[in-house]
Amino acid sequence: MRRKMLMTVLIYACLFADIGICGDSNKNSDMEFIQQYAGAKPELGFDKAWFTINSTVNFKIEIWAQSDQCYKCDLMFIDDVPKMSTHTILVNTSFSTTLELIRVHPGGTPRQKLCRFDRLFEDEGDYWIFIDYPAKGTETKCNLILANDPPNVELPILYVILGLAGLAVVYTLGKFLFRYLRKAHANRKHSMDINTQSDPEGVDMGQGNQNGVAAHDTSEKDEPKKQARLRSLDTFRGMTLSLMIFVNTGGAKYWFFEHAAWNGIYIADLVFPWFVFIMGTSMTFSFRSMFKKEMTILQIFWKVFWRSVKLFAFGFMWGTVHWVVDLPNGRIFGVLQRLALTYFITAVIHLCVARRADSHEDKSWAALRDIILNIPEWLFNLAILGLHLAIIYGVSVPGCPRGYVGAGGLSESGKYWNCTGGATQYLDEKILGATHIYKWPTPRVLYQTDMAFDPEGLIGTLGCVFLCFLGIQCGRIFLVYKEVKQRVIRFLIWATLLGALGALLTKCSQNEGWIPPNKNLWSLSYSLICGCFGYILLTILYLVIDVFKVWLGQPMVYPGMNSILIYICHGVFYKMFPINWKIDETHANLLLQHVWVTAFWVIVSYWLYVKKIFIVV
Repeated sequence: MRRKMLMTVLIYACLFADIGICGDSNKNSDMEFIQQYAGAKPELGFDKAWFTINSTVNFKIEIWAQSDQCYKCDLMFIDDVPKMSTHTILVNTSFSTTLELIRVHPGGTPRQKLCRFDRLFEDEGDYWIFIDYPAKGTETKCNLILANDPPNVELPILYVILGLAGLAVVYTLGKFLFRYLRKAHANRKHSMDINTQSDPEGVDMGQGNQNGVAAHDTSEKDEPKKQARLRSLDTFRGMTLSLMIFVNTGGAKYWFFEHAAWNGIYIADLVFPWFVFIMGTSMTFSFRSMFKKEMTILQIFWKVFWRSVKLFAFGFMWGTVHWVVDLPNGRIFGVLQRLALTYFITAVIHLCVARRADSHEDKSWAALRDIILNIPEWLFNLAILGLHLAIIYGVSVPGCPRGYVGAGGLSESGKYWNCTGGATQYLDEKILGATHIYKWPTPRVLYQTDMAFDPEGLIGTLGCVFLCFLGIQCGRIFLVYKEVKQRVIRFLIWATLLGALGALLTKCSQNEGWIPPNKNLWSLSYSLICGCFGYILLTILYLVIDVFKVWLGQPMVYPGMNSILIYICHGVFYKMFPINWKIDETHANLLLQHVWVTAFWVIVSYWLYVKKIFIVV
């Protein structure tokens, strides 16, 4: 009786369990089959894994899948698996993927879902699924097995960071040792000079030298001090430029160094807005200098206008470097073009309504005078922000719901296929022309859109202006408040306020918020979040570099002093040796090469600094 009960338990375990005595046996036999399998598999690319279906059933199976990053997208048909066969496809490893295996009945009978997976696959993983009937009348079993030990493709990033940190330590120790030896040599030489004096007045000569130094120091103190350059701002600009060069070079083909397909913020999505934020911060210092020189409004306006024209022209020419330009179909806007327009609008408003000097330090509201005394400038910029929001959510677009800000294409089950970007795309196309806007936008692959959309177009510039103004507010804090504590407290308050508003508008989610973070549209939440990070990072750099002087910003400070020149050159010469050469493309190899490309331009910027060559637009 007991033996019969034991056999019954074992049978049920074999039928319904994936573990246990029978489970181990099945798994072992599956692994033996995998080891003996010699069939061809497709070549692995970046962010891909093998997914092999071994079918022992007598019917055809369809594979349907979709990336979880594709918001509100239906599963798509991928391939067929013939009956009694083994078939391999590639699956994406950047994000979780939903996979469904569907049984196709002959004769048009209803289709049946065999199994469903929602999984984040590992890069270069070898996944197998065995589909069979354990027994007549039972459900089909889908046993998923990872047949190899995939390498950690992100590990080279850690090695590179440790290597760069080691170089920084060696450089710091070497610099300290050099200074120590030079100082010791100078002291030894000075002692020998004193001892070689033959008369007793030699001591007086040494005293005289000391007095001379003292007198020299006194004369230096009497000279007016030049305004110290804010090294943290140059370092911030240089770090941002270096990151931009790295991601533009390819970011070692890691997905998180690319731009988000639509909603969301990846590392590459922080670069451009930080440039805009820094531009606003720097603007307050340049305007203070022009005001001190007592330049007229017309003189300042002409300087602003001419700089904007040069930036726009350089940007347009830079966009034609890699091919012969087709003017009737060429793209008009780009990174530098948007910077030019943003700078012009923000600078003109600042010129017309900003106060030229600080005042009212004795008022009860003096702690807020950087805001209160500049309410007109706030109103102008908030009006532009309101105009941007009104256009995005108020303009009617034919064939699309009012206020649509989705990616179009596969999103929303394909209901709004030709609505990519909503009013932003519609008006850009109407104003600039469909042939003059960007034709390979980021949602093109994931959402399979076929519409042109310009992420640096005209309408999005309105949202960019507000972020630049947040940078102006940061610079104004530097000018109005002189104490470190006053500045840092305000920086942190602004960072907290902007971050909280961004979190509120997004509901701390990528897609479900009232205003999702979106670089392509330059949404309000995107500006707020990037402004928050801008305040935080500049605060840290300001304390480390300008206040405590723990680090002087080298070597990142040097690209920040020649940012436009380095930015243009890295795009013009990116295919030339010794900047670039052909290699076996793996994450690790590309990482080393792209770090070298970035380091090369940092070295060039240092050479320009040594030669005192500074190119400004």
